[in-house]
Amino acid sequence: MRNRLKFGLKIVGTLTLLTAAVAVPVFAQTPQYYPTTTSPAPPGTLPPSNVRPSYGVNTNSGAATGKNNPRLTQPVIAGSDGVRPVSATEFDFGKPEMPKLPPISGPGSAPPMFFPPTAPSTGPLPTPSMPTGVPAPALPSAMSEPKQPTVTAERATIVTPSVSPLTAPPIIPPMGLPTAPATIPFNPPSATIPSTIPMAGSLSARVAPNVSVEFEAPESVGVGQSLTYALVVRNTGTAGVSSVRVEEELPTGATFVSSEPASETNADGRLSWAYGSLEAGGEKRIKITVKVAEEGEIRSRAMVNFAVGVESKVKVTRPKMVLALSGPETARVGDKVPFQIKISNTGTGPAAKVVLQARFSAGLQHPQGEVIEAELQNLAAGATKPLTLEVLGAKPGQQLCSLTVWADGNPPETMKLAVALVEPQLVAKQTGPARCLVKAEPVYAIELTNPGTATTDPISTWTVVPEGFEFVAASEGGTFTAANKSVMWKLAGLAANGSKTLTVKLRAIGPTDAVIRTVAQAGSGEPTAPGITQAAAKSKTLEARAESPVKSEGVPALRFEVIGSEGAVEVGKEVTYEVKVSNPGTGACSNVQLIVELAESTTATDAKGPTVGRTTGQQILFDPIGSVGVKGEATYRVKVKGMQPGDMRFRVKMTSDQNRTPVVKEENTRFYKE
Repeated sequence: MRNRLKFGLKIVGTLTLLTAAVAVPVFAQTPQYYPTTTSPAPPGTLPPSNVRPSYGVNTNSGAATGKNNPRLTQPVIAGSDGVRPVSATEFDFGKPEMPKLPPISGPGSAPPMFFPPTAPSTGPLPTPSMPTGVPAPALPSAMSEPKQPTVTAERATIVTPSVSPLTAPPIIPPMGLPTAPATIPFNPPSATIPSTIPMAGSLSARVAPNVSVEFEAPESVGVGQSLTYALVVRNTGTAGVSSVRVEEELPTGATFVSSEPASETNADGRLSWAYGSLEAGGEKRIKITVKVAEEGEIRSRAMVNFAVGVESKVKVTRPKMVLALSGPETARVGDKVPFQIKISNTGTGPAAKVVLQARFSAGLQHPQGEVIEAELQNLAAGATKPLTLEVLGAKPGQQLCSLTVWADGNPPETMKLAVALVEPQLVAKQTGPARCLVKAEPVYAIELTNPGTATTDPISTWTVVPEGFEFVAASEGGTFTAANKSVMWKLAGLAANGSKTLTVKLRAIGPTDAVIRTVAQAGSGEPTAPGITQAAAKSKTLEARAESPVKSEGVPALRFEVIGSEGAVEVGKEVTYEVKVSNPGTGACSNVQLIVELAESTTATDAKGPTVGRTTGQQILFDPIGSVGVKGEATYRVKVKGMQPGDMRFRVKMTSDQNRTPVVKEENTRFYKE
């Protein structure tokens, strides 16, 4: 981060011009601009009545603030507060400081100026003027690109002979004396440095140091005497500086005596003091004592190097994602399995780009697939976000849900949770006779079992009574409904590996081939009964079916009777025999066949029946009747003629599939002859 730095230069000092011991003419022309430094002074000059013009450079604007005192009867000091006389005590070092001028704010300042007196102490003083267009002196190459911010100040002090300062009238130095630069301006790098760098939280990172160096010294000193002056380094800015180092170039012709604090001597002969840091509003004072050996002007130049740093605090945080996953230990196949998720940030900073990934085993189904991802909003430090994830239980067994969450600056956190998917099952098994006689009462047992791993919902069971049977009784409170001819049971849920047996008694009311059907349903909704259409049966309802084919058979009871002529029949005449066959039993008779046997001396003249009769000797054989049903009848008529008188027998035999042993009946007829 780079910050715009401000540096300043402040110079406070005095410069005294001496008059020569030999009188010189007074300038008659208009007063000219004099540079701030004149070296050396003409030999034999004396100070002009203790006059001390004061000058300075404003370190903010760079404008010269030195003013010429129109009266030369006493020393004066020019400062930001105007011009005032100098008291006698102010010439001594360590006395109250002279007024200081504000520091310079940057390069490009005009060189400091002062106006020397233009006439002797007697007579009117001409009005001084400043020439225009005076170029500033060039910057020495050694100072053109300082590595550190530097404040440089330069001061000249006049060294006078050891004579009374008031023995001669003041002499104005002639024109054309060698000149020296009044100041060495500080040129900081010209690169534009942003005052702020945009960043989150609008963190301020701007500093404003303002370092100045000031000189405090007497206006003159005698040859061979010790000169003590002070360097005052101040930081009038709002931020501290570091690596402060003050360097002082000893004046030519002066010998270093001492300094307070003690100094170091550089390789080039400069004195240096290292102070480390200088806080805002801080001040460092250096007292330097030198001994001058030559008359003239000695020049002192001080340089302050320092480093400016900006301190900004950016809180470095680390999010810490904590994942909590909970869910049911068991769930039923076909049900939704809810997983409760809590994502917490227990770290010191917000978590950005939070991504949650979920993976499921094959027995858990989600509409988006086996792997799903969701990008969540940023999660602040200390915040917790609850989520619910629902999947469908598809297969029984141990199933796994794996969750992973990660965010910028946080490694992935993974948690797994197993859920046991259980599945109830319902199996129906029905046992009973496959054949029965009519009017028999067979009993059928219905066994319901649950070989699954979960308890079923309540079970409803129906057994349909087929045609040819009627309901007699049922166990476990089963009730018969005539509308749909079914027996119904309502039972509680059946535990895993549990079983329940129901029974129903029926009665065969006729011979038939039928199927006894049983339906069992386990579900939370209203079950669907056989023969009844329900608009919306629940898809997760368990259903089991069982069937038992049954054949009811009747008892055949074939009967027949033979009716002949009443009384005697004359020989040569015909007698008619009628055979009536009936089935008063409960079962049909099949392949019913009738055989008629005639007595000797008789002959059949006609034979009729439901089937064709064929005469063979003394027998008449009728073709079998395919079936004589319950209460079925068949009639046969046979005409017989007697050839001799006597008692003649008419014998009938009948067989069927149900009765292979012939049933025989006879009718006796007496034939006579007149």
